[in-house]
Amino acid sequence: MNRIGKTLVLLAVVIAPGAAYSTRATPPEGLCIASGAATYRLSPTAAAPDYRVRIDNSAPHPDLHMQLVDSPELADIVFVDDFAATGSNSCGSLPTKTVKLDAKSATPDVTVALTPDAAAPDYRVYVHSVRFSHEDAAALLAATWKAGQKRQLAEQR
Repeated sequence: MNRIGKTLVLLAVVIAPGAAYSTRATPPEGLCIASGAATYRLSPTAAAPDYRVRIDNSAPHPDLHMQLVDSPELADIVFVDDFAATGSNSCGSLPTKTVKLDAKSATPDVTVALTPDAAAPDYRVYVHSVRFSHEDAAALLAATWKAGQKRQLAEQR
């Protein structure tokens, strides 16, 4: 897929401005992005999520390589909050798929290597958010990528 086909800008609505995402152990319920005909929601407590994502920079063969970049101009995917916004935590009206970031999963649906120095990344990701950590953004992006793979397989049949 070419770079323009991968480009997507995602805007998040801030619920708790100033929240420090880097110090929390798990993401809050309800972080969502919409892609295609579905909404993907992080659900750290889901017993049977639709997608399990493992971030593992030492995995020998990760499904996706994501490079963290420090400028939106360098990114394929941009996660940015509207820092002044307040409002509901609605994930929208599209069908919802749950995503669990699970570092201990032996059989994740997607394994992601997330690093600032990837040699040949599948995606370059920029995150500037009080709600989304780099791992949150990578997990949601990985779930949408996996769903896209499933759609492509269905279309080929």
